[in-house]
Amino acid sequence: MRPQPKKTLKLALIAALITALAVCPLIIYVSSTPGHGQNPVLERAAKSLNRYEISVDFDPAAGMLYCDQSIVYINRTDKDLTHIYFHLYPNAYKYEDRPVFPQEDMPRAYPDGFSSGYLELEDVTVDGRGCLYTVGGHSDSLLMLVLDNSLAPGESTTIGFKYSVKLPYCLGRFGYGDHTYKAANWYPIACVYDENGWNLDRYYPIGDPFYSEAANYYVTIRAPYGYILATTGDILSMREKDGIAVWTIKALAVRDFAWVASDRFKVLSRKVGKTMVHSYYFSSHGDMALDYGASAIEAFNSAFGEYPYKQFSIVEADFYIGGMEYPNLVMIDHSLYSSGTFKWLELIIAHETAHQWWYGLVGNNQIKDAWLDEGLTEYSTVLYYGLRYGREKEEEMYRNEIAWGKYRYIQELALSEPDIDQTIHKPAYEFPDWYIYDALVYGKGAVMFHGIRKQIGDQMFFDVLKQYYEKFRFSNAGKDDLIGVLNSITGRDWEGYLDKWLYDDN
Repeated sequence: MRPQPKKTLKLALIAALITALAVCPLIIYVSSTPGHGQNPVLERAAKSLNRYEISVDFDPAAGMLYCDQSIVYINRTDKDLTHIYFHLYPNAYKYEDRPVFPQEDMPRAYPDGFSSGYLELEDVTVDGRGCLYTVGGHSDSLLMLVLDNSLAPGESTTIGFKYSVKLPYCLGRFGYGDHTYKAANWYPIACVYDENGWNLDRYYPIGDPFYSEAANYYVTIRAPYGYILATTGDILSMREKDGIAVWTIKALAVRDFAWVASDRFKVLSRKVGKTMVHSYYFSSHGDMALDYGASAIEAFNSAFGEYPYKQFSIVEADFYIGGMEYPNLVMIDHSLYSSGTFKWLELIIAHETAHQWWYGLVGNNQIKDAWLDEGLTEYSTVLYYGLRYGREKEEEMYRNEIAWGKYRYIQELALSEPDIDQTIHKPAYEFPDWYIYDALVYGKGAVMFHGIRKQIGDQMFFDVLKQYYEKFRFSNAGKDDLIGVLNSITGRDWEGYLDKWLYDDN
């Protein structure tokens, strides 16, 4: 995620070229997905992943989703599993006294006052039979399912859920506003079991509190005809019957599944390599959003490695926090689509697009290792300006946004508050506020990556990023994995350098 700066920069950029024409949005989206064949890279990655099948009835008038879901869950650990945990993220929005936003942001998140969101389970099964489970944790946002028989490594089981989801009137990641419905982190998703065991972190108000594994999704959404859907994955078909549109979506090897719906969307599209880039918007300047997103995909394809998915969507949304990444889809604060904010529109779209590589494809624990995707993504945003506009623009953006912006902020704050903890590598819940989190995880993290580049040069630096992407896409990586790639490419040990930046409190 890239929070929108509090200040407003009165700088207008003029769009030089409108690259596509808005026609019937339903026709544009479905017909622009080139065929139903998948990238062989995705096909290979998909073979060993969990399979989610979700059927949704969407009732916008009530703000409700009525869902049936099955998961073919594969034990990919080296341990016998006797129980499996799932996040029920909608329940994080259930209680006003346990908010997912900092207190000072509550009026912006809930402009009409607090609105409750939640997931209500009706039935849970394992291999078609009733099972023992319990819901608990902070805000009832964890489900523990007890297996009748332990699940051995490599074995699979089919878990079924029947549930309803109440969307809150909320301008955060999950909920709805006056123009859009945002179904993000909306369904039961399996918790990650890694070398530390089960990861059961709650939905913290600072950072992106998510950690998941790539999986395959087959989703059917029934919505009133006239609503346009921007989704993760490929929309295979949309058919209408008796005023209901049935959308069929397939998404292979993605880390999450999100969708945004509106009856006011207009759509523009542009092909970049093998990817169709879409701009969904309801106000104006959707052409500029498309240009920024398409240019970012083109830049990062060359810098990091080819984006393997057939579509990527930039979506204007009722969202107040700047931008938020999901596989094949980024949500962008609608206030950035107005004149005078185009610098921030480009910067945030570039940042969220970089997340398609760092966290979307190469995953990591965003609670414990937020610097790994946010620091690298923030520096990748700077790289975008160099790749698109040249080195002079890149240096300007690095100087203004990073060196004289975020990093200088934390250095100046340390002068007045010498006891402030400047450690980057710590859990998201240990940061006192968004400003310090932003300055350290994004800003100081980006300075660290810039330092690596200065020491090894452009050619070797981009070789590191390409190998890191190639080796860990569709999986989760950590600090040691990045160090391993750095050591392999450069022939020297980088652990001391990273540790100095990540752990030194200065």
